[in-house]
Amino acid sequence: MIVLGAVARILIPLASAQEPARKPMRDVPTHDDIVAAARTAKEKNPPPVFTPLEGDDPSVVNRPQDLLSRSDLFSYLGLATLVPKNAVLHSPKELESRGGWKEGSKFVAWVDFYTANRAWIRTVTVSRAQAEGRVPLDEEIVKSFAKEKRLVVATYQEGPISVIRQEDPAAKTAAVTGKAPAAPISTVAGQP
Repeated sequence: MIVLGAVARILIPLASAQEPARKPMRDVPTHDDIVAAARTAKEKNPPPVFTPLEGDDPSVVNRPQDLLSRSDLFSYLGLATLVPKNAVLHSPKELESRGGWKEGSKFVAWVDFYTANRAWIRTVTVSRAQAEGRVPLDEEIVKSFAKEKRLVVATYQEGPISVIRQEDPAAKTAAVTGKAPAAPISTVAGQP
């Protein structure tokens, strides 16, 4: 018993020393306190005031008529799909009959159509910057289109995407005027 009493005298102070310190109690805020705090916060940080834009509403102007006007259709062996305009990078004359809607075709998703028609469709993965026209397509890939007998479709993350092609300003000027572009004229005084 004496041993048990001695052990109890040692363990009881140790147990009380290991207890976490109790946090002081605080009052629960009332509804009026919460409303007052919300009013104060609203006064310190008022919500922004938006002014209406001048001119036409951009969400209404240039709104496309329908999905078909913004897409190219392809049909083959009873299946049909849509791809965005300018997603087709190369279309050989041999495959012109597969463009458009064929009576009795069933619309399917691009993935399903491509899976069923891999023999005559080639995809070229493009980056977002290439699709936006900020970075040109690789010249080797573009040159490979000349020999290609398959339809070439630009894809981004496995789906077809429109590609804005970068135009050479010199070629554009020559095409418009029918002449080679003129040499630039210097605007610095004393320079020819």
